[in-house]
Amino acid sequence: MEIRIVQATETDAPFVARCVCLALHHELSEEEIPHVAAICRRTDVLYSYRHALIAWVDGRPAGLCLCYDGADYHEMRNITFPLFSEGNEEMDLENAQDEAVSGEFYMDSLAVLPEYRRQGIGRMLMLAQIERAKAAGFRKATLLVDPDNPGAQSLYRSIGFNHQEDCYAFGQIFWKWYINI
Repeated sequence: MEIRIVQATETDAPFVARCVCLALHHELSEEEIPHVAAICRRTDVLYSYRHALIAWVDGRPAGLCLCYDGADYHEMRNITFPLFSEGNEEMDLENAQDEAVSGEFYMDSLAVLPEYRRQGIGRMLMLAQIERAKAAGFRKATLLVDPDNPGAQSLYRSIGFNHQEDCYAFGQIFWKWYINI
């Protein structure tokens, strides 16, 4: 099995869209893919292909880790969320906290397709992004984790992340974890 971690390109936008929605526990319908992929093709949004590394296994895309500078979060959030919330009144965007702030390398979305899970791909993607953060001069990486997701917690803890604080986003409380890098 050959695994390669590569920077996503604009042509990867449909895969980026699928993985971002998978990370958010939303399975994209065939009708939604073009809309979400168009968002992921943009360069001014949280879920831009430019923020993603993709794991390719034997020539097929298997997973994604999407990260960016927390200093850009608030501005990109104000562009991104309205694009997704059209027709989705369930999103409580007005009361949501900023997930990331200046000085943080924010690990927004991690998703591995079901058929490739439990092979270390998620760990490889996260470690590759942490190396990118170090090279860019970041000293801290952060992420949000669902308190009801012990599998994700186990992975993040094994990499060195620790609980820092709570964060209200998308209508629920998440745990904000960090790692000094």
